[in-house]
Amino acid sequence: MNEEERPGRSDRLRADCERCAGLCCVALPFAASADFAVHKPAGQRCGNLTAENRCSIHARLRESGFAGCSVFDCYGAGQRVSARATPRTPGPRMPESLMFAVFRVTRQLHELLWLLTEAEAVEGGGEAGALAAELDALIDEDADTVLAVDVEAWRARVGPVLERVSERARRGLDGRDLARADLMGARLRGARLRGAGMRGALLIAADLRGADLRQADLLGADLRDADVCGADLSGALFLTQPQLNAAHGDSATLVPDTLVRPAHWPDTSSAGQHDAPRHRRDSRRGAAGPAGGGGGRRSGHGKRTGRGADGERNGTGAAGSGDGGPGNRAQRGARNGGQRDGRERNGRERDGGERGGQERDARQPEPQRSGSRRSGSRKAGPRQPGPGNPAGGSDAPGRNASDRRGEGRRDNGGGPRRRGRR
Repeated sequence: MNEEERPGRSDRLRADCERCAGLCCVALPFAASADFAVHKPAGQRCGNLTAENRCSIHARLRESGFAGCSVFDCYGAGQRVSARATPRTPGPRMPESLMFAVFRVTRQLHELLWLLTEAEAVEGGGEAGALAAELDALIDEDADTVLAVDVEAWRARVGPVLERVSERARRGLDGRDLARADLMGARLRGARLRGAGMRGALLIAADLRGADLRQADLLGADLRDADVCGADLSGALFLTQPQLNAAHGDSATLVPDTLVRPAHWPDTSSAGQHDAPRHRRDSRRGAAGPAGGGGGRRSGHGKRTGRGADGERNGTGAAGSGDGGPGNRAQRGARNGGQRDGRERNGRERDGGERGGQERDARQPEPQRSGSRRSGSRKAGPRQPGPGNPAGGSDAPGRNASDRRGEGRRDNGGGPRRRGRR
């Protein structure tokens, strides 16, 4: 197929409801569910289809309970079959039942043709272009020939071609291998996924705000309800219109030139709802250490809050505590060596300003509290499991370092936690 013919083929792969006889609203079935408000068998007209074969609720499909219709795309098969069913020259028209059957097959072949055309654009021809030309010619055959096409056999031919094109396009990008990964609800906000292999990945309701998905292979990835606000999908490989329609994006989401921004996406993005892709912003986050490190990160008070054996870097080593001398360092080492009894330190470290006052109060008995569950002096004991502080000190599922920084706990080298007046 020459260069002049290629744009025409691309145009035929875009759905044009104005030139279609409403085939998807009649030929295809759907079941009552979260995507469809009612049940409709194949061959029955949808109750929202007008006599002119136009959808009467097209502008409010989602509000009317037909979100599935807003996701669907026929890749231009509707107008192609409609044109064949109503020839311009005199002659018998194609029976409706035959037209519906041809549409169901043609729609699947057009999807394969779309993917091959995308692969052809990536490489400028090659084996993908030759296979696309062969398939395009087959779709133009008579109805009996189209109905006899083995769609699965064609999928088996097209799949390896797309895989080879993907491998060559992503070569050198060191993308992550996430093919067929279960990432349902995954927190991938701002993730660097450029060149990632994400074929068949389950990304339902995943948080992909601000993610960099350029050159990521998204063939068959399930993007239903995925949040792609502010994400960069401009160079994604084999992303289709139904995948894009099923996701939630906004005006800051970058989409490929070959696709149309879904109508249900908001025109403007809300401030603070998403981050820009990391390749479009400075990703430096200051001097914070790795999450979970013994003395790596700093709390909101400017003090290190590590939980490892290096207790000297925890709350008692705050700046301005006056503990820079050798004597205090020795005391600190004794505490880290296991001498954690408060009575041993009481009276020794009262010259440390803030630390002295804190530790003195932490070791003196509290006054009796009437009606309190714990009256009298409170004994310091090991940490108890609780929200944000699971047993064993491990991180709770789904939590990160930023979630814990605001807790403001002071730890003495992972030892007993003392609660006293501040």
